[in-house]
Amino acid sequence: MKRASRALVTYSSSEDDAPADAPERKKKKLPSLASSFIVPVPVDNPALHQGRVRATPHVEGQYAAYVYIPLAVHPGTALYSLIDEVLDIVKEMVPAAHAIGEIVSCSSNTSGLVVDSSRRVRELHLSLTRPIFLRAHQREGFKRAIKLIASRRTPFQASFATFSELENDERTRAFLSLEVGAGHNELRDLLSALSPTLQSLRQRDFYSQPRFHVSIAWVLLDPNTSVNGDTDTKRHSRVYEGVTIVEGTSDNDLTSNGDIGESNKQFQAKCFPRVPHFPSELIPTLNQRFGARVSSAHIGGFDADTIVVKIGKDIFSWPFQGSHVN
Repeated sequence: MKRASRALVTYSSSEDDAPADAPERKKKKLPSLASSFIVPVPVDNPALHQGRVRATPHVEGQYAAYVYIPLAVHPGTALYSLIDEVLDIVKEMVPAAHAIGEIVSCSSNTSGLVVDSSRRVRELHLSLTRPIFLRAHQREGFKRAIKLIASRRTPFQASFATFSELENDERTRAFLSLEVGAGHNELRDLLSALSPTLQSLRQRDFYSQPRFHVSIAWVLLDPNTSVNGDTDTKRHSRVYEGVTIVEGTSDNDLTSNGDIGESNKQFQAKCFPRVPHFPSELIPTLNQRFGARVSSAHIGGFDADTIVVKIGKDIFSWPFQGSHVN
């Protein structure tokens, strides 16, 4: 007995049923997110930072850090007096220069600048790393590594040898620095101890030919000037003194929408003047007048006995308290 075949039933789509002249349905807009879900993006405002610009764009959850040896220079000491004398000359030759530790703000008066400086302890930094960048989960491990290094080091004597001009990697600022002479070998040993930790975090080591120093003044560099050379090392100004240099505007000089803006440029030019470099005669003048004093052990000598880590706004320090390890 044959079964009767069943016919397949077809159903028309809703599109087939819709009239040809039916209006298109408007898509409903999703509601806006609550403000608590929106993370504000920091705006780089050089006017709040003495004309300085952010070298690396802000990344949420990333913390800028660096490692250094602190040097506290107290009022009344020979080194403090020497630095004061040097800065008097620097300000006379380069009015746009800023002493390390000075607070400078722009006002509405005719001069455009108000300097607020008081006699207090100058804390100078002897850098042992470039700026490095840590994720939130890497901070504790990094601190433990630095603490371990400190526990294996003994304090040592160091001293300054000469004045020099150095630039940052971005060539946005030049620094008047005191370079270290005695203690250089011990500082290189510290770099070797830091290297494995930096490499594990995929961060660059310090410079291959380090020039250990503390900076005592800085000046903004004209973004329209530069110098050709190896960017892996900081250079001495005398290598290029008298040379006019050219560089395009850095992305770090842009506002959040990528435009500097003519009014901003005029404001910054008035309040935060820039120079191509320190005058070529500055370093020779300082070394001639103060070189013998700064290189003497009783003035330029200091104890390197503490290592410091700054992560974001937090500062952690550990004394050297162990035996030297090669």
